[in-house]
Amino acid sequence: METVGHYRILERLGESRLGEMFRARDTRLGRSVAVTIPADDIQNDPPRRTQLLADAQRAMAVSHPNIAALYEVGDDAGRLYLAFEFVPGEPLERVIAGHPLNPRRALDLTIQVADGLAEAHAADMSHGALTTRTIVVTPKGNAKILEFGFAKWTATVVAPATNASDLDALRALLFEMLTGRPHEASGVAPTTLNKSLPAEVDALVVKNHDSAVVFAAELRTLAAVLETRAEAARTTRPTPLRGRRRRSKAALIAGLLAIVVAAAIAAAWWWFR
Repeated sequence: METVGHYRILERLGESRLGEMFRARDTRLGRSVAVTIPADDIQNDPPRRTQLLADAQRAMAVSHPNIAALYEVGDDAGRLYLAFEFVPGEPLERVIAGHPLNPRRALDLTIQVADGLAEAHAADMSHGALTTRTIVVTPKGNAKILEFGFAKWTATVVAPATNASDLDALRALLFEMLTGRPHEASGVAPTTLNKSLPAEVDALVVKNHDSAVVFAAELRTLAAVLETRAEAARTTRPTPLRGRRRRSKAALIAGLLAIVVAAAIAAAWWWFR
C-alpha cells in the first residue's frame, strides 16, 4: 500500500487493537501524520464502524497543545482511515526507564498533561487509559497525550473512563516520575522511596482533586516553591576563596585609584585657587 486518501505512506509504525499504524505524508498540507487503518473486523462490522466514526468525531472536537490531534477521518474506496498528528519523541515509559526524574521536570510534565485533561474534560471527554505508554515526550520536552477518545479501541484493559479515573492515573504517573517505580495501591509515599524529594509531593500524590484545573494549579504552586528554594540556595551559596581574593584585589586597586584621583583633584584645586 503506497497511499490512502491524500496521504503517501512512508513507513509502518506498528499495530494496535484498533488497526495498523503508518507514518505518512499529507500531500495537500506537506506535513507528517500518523495514519491508522482500522482492522477488518471493524471495517466490515457496520455497528462497530458507526461507533468508531462517532468516537472520532468527538475526538476531533478537542484541540490542545498537549493532546495529539485527530486531523481527519476519511474513506478511501470504502476503507476507513484516521489521520492523527504525528508525534516524534519517546514514550514516558522510556523517559523514566526505572529512574526518578528531576522533581521540577516531573512537575512540569504533569502540569502539561493536567492542562490537556482539563481541556478534554471541559468538552465532556475522558481518556480512560492514561499510562506511561500513552504519553510521549517530544524532543523539545513537551508532553503529548495519545489516543484520546480511543482507549476502548486500543487498550487491552480499560477501566470506566471518567474524569476521576484520569486524575487517579495522572497521580500514579507523577508518583512513577518522582520515584522511578510504578505506583502501588499500598499508599507508599514518594519520599519514602526517594529521600531527596520535598515533603510537599506526598500530599499531591494522595489527594483527590476536584478537577484537572485544580490539580494543575497546585502543581504550579509547588513548582514555584521549588524554584524559589533553588534560587535562594544559589544566592546564599558561599563564594569560592579564589573568587573572594580576586574581588578583594579589585577592591584594593579601585580604592587606590580613588585616592590618587582625589589627591589630583585636591592638588589642582590648591594650584588654581
